[in-house]
Amino acid sequence: MKNLSFLVCLTILGIPALSAHPSAGTEAVQPAATLPSGESIMDKFVEATGGKAAYASLKNSVMKGSMDIMGMKANVTIYRAEPNLFLTEIEIPGMGKMLEGVDGKVAWSYSAMQGPSVKEGKEAEEALFGANFREENWRDRFTKVETLALETVEGEECYKVVATPKVGIPQTSYYSKNSGLLIKTVSTNETPMGSMTAEALPKDYKKVGGVMMPHQLVNRMAGQAMTMTFSEIKVNTEIPASTFEPPAEVKALIK
Repeated sequence: MKNLSFLVCLTILGIPALSAHPSAGTEAVQPAATLPSGESIMDKFVEATGGKAAYASLKNSVMKGSMDIMGMKANVTIYRAEPNLFLTEIEIPGMGKMLEGVDGKVAWSYSAMQGPSVKEGKEAEEALFGANFREENWRDRFTKVETLALETVEGEECYKVVATPKVGIPQTSYYSKNSGLLIKTVSTNETPMGSMTAEALPKDYKKVGGVMMPHQLVNRMAGQAMTMTFSEIKVNTEIPASTFEPPAEVKALIK
């Protein structure tokens, strides 16, 4: 879902939908004779970041920080709550706020420059699927996971795992052979600009509420790069239910 914030910015700034540039920092290595199963790698990631019990104790999260896109600075706040509530607020000086949200049933976006929008079709399905808060229960989300190779990504040996979700197309993730942490994800999203491939590189993992969470996220999409740096992440905090309600302009479209 964090890639969607990048899409909002690209749309607002009028950046054309270019094909994504080749994966940077990835060097193929000959596939190992025996690779661990995709299931074991996914389970190792859950354990490496805190374990199922720690994940289960989380009910919501609020991430606050800054975003740098093409030298332009913005403030960003991401709200998430179970079971599938999501809201991203991006505020660029001189452009006002850009919002991207899921209220559990409807996926939407809004900005002063682009106006309100309600997602439909595959775009809506993928947004609703991606808003699921219980990401540790990956078996409920994916029908198949396969380990394809051992590759060097960002200077680190990683297992290349392709996961087929119940909604949307397969996504490729690279997990560190040593630490088990997620190093990079490559996915394709349906957008108003067509299908777009994005890379997300989580960095600077720190423990919050018993779970290791990345405090920096580097996104690459449409030939552009964007970095989110989170200065504050809170979990199990008070989030008013109204936070996830679409603005009046979006509600008017829903009616």
